[in-house]
Amino acid sequence: MTDGARIRPGSPTAPLGPLAYSSWFGDLGGGELRMLDHLRATAFGTGATKVLLNQSGRLEEELRDLGIRSQVIRWHGGSNFLARQLHWYVAWARTWFALSRLEPSVTVCNTFFDLETTGRVAAQLRLPLIWRARADTFPNAHTWRAGRLEELVGFLNHRVERILATTEYEARMMVDAGVSDAKVFVVRNGVDLKRYDDERAGRKLRAQLGLGDADFVVGYVARMVPQKGYETFIDALATLKRDGVRMRAIVAGDTTLLEDSPDAYKRALLERVRRNGLENNISFLGFRDDVNAVMKASDVFVLASLKEPFGTTAIEAMAAGRPVVASDLPGPRESVREDETGVFFPTGDAAALAQRLRQLQAAPARRAALGRAGRARVEAVFDVNRNVAELDRHCVDVARTTGRRRERPMVPSGSKASST
Repeated sequence: MTDGARIRPGSPTAPLGPLAYSSWFGDLGGGELRMLDHLRATAFGTGATKVLLNQSGRLEEELRDLGIRSQVIRWHGGSNFLARQLHWYVAWARTWFALSRLEPSVTVCNTFFDLETTGRVAAQLRLPLIWRARADTFPNAHTWRAGRLEELVGFLNHRVERILATTEYEARMMVDAGVSDAKVFVVRNGVDLKRYDDERAGRKLRAQLGLGDADFVVGYVARMVPQKGYETFIDALATLKRDGVRMRAIVAGDTTLLEDSPDAYKRALLERVRRNGLENNISFLGFRDDVNAVMKASDVFVLASLKEPFGTTAIEAMAAGRPVVASDLPGPRESVREDETGVFFPTGDAAALAQRLRQLQAAPARRAALGRAGRARVEAVFDVNRNVAELDRHCVDVARTTGRRRERPMVPSGSKASST
């Protein structure tokens, strides 16, 4: 595993060809927002960049506003096995054609799904390939079928130029599994610190919601999907209310589920709120692009995920100078320092979460100290400008030192639709 700051120097005069990105998701989750951060600052320029999307969504609009071309190629579809296989091979062929026509000097896969789809096509075309590993692959490898991990390690070692992991713990797992440590770099996610300097945004949001200075406000920002632990959060608030703790919660996020009834989960959560008599204690704000205001309006921030590879929202809360109460998971452990910038609770334990919140509600001086330390940690480790520049240096270096490989198969060949 290699320190992300040590990048092999390429030729400074070699011209840059186009940059290709692949994004499995079309909405604006953490990985997609971090991709946009990179695209706004890349040395390749927006006009020389194209993004292949698996889904339509808000990301298309953001790319359009940046002047970046995008194309939706859906990899999943069909109502039966044969239809799904046909759909998969059509997507493979369309991706082959798109990449062949663009001839990118480097292709960046933003998730593991992208690596297993667009990345496999790019590898057959002998295009230089970078994988932005988001800590959701190697931690789950123990559940895979026999031989799959070995095949992936071989693919990474022979077809991927660099693996840019967002976390130290997954980078270590890769190397332990046999991935060449010379290919693995840690390039963390980051946030724009300037966005979190203005306290007025928080005061304005509190005023809009009828929250006074004396109110204890708990912030929650997450996609409305089961893995984000909404049930744990709601149950913890119900416990606080039964215990007589005066509090309000502000929740930002909307469902990104794609099943036939994507709002069913949201309705179930609202019913859980009603059953616990919390209608006047929780304000659901829906999707927000002003997360800084939500963080600044909060006194503490909760990350209650049942599964969280990284947890950018914890970094955003620390950037805003707010203490974090987080599920005890490897992702949050990488950013939050216990009893220094926040506190942890056992994952899924609503009673323990309620206890941590009760303790912080009664200790404003401790909240302030945790918040100050959190801000200092983000400044030192998670500054988006520094981290995006590091990410782009890797992309530029691969483009300039590797070049486009000449040998390639004459016709596209797909992989099985079950590979992801």
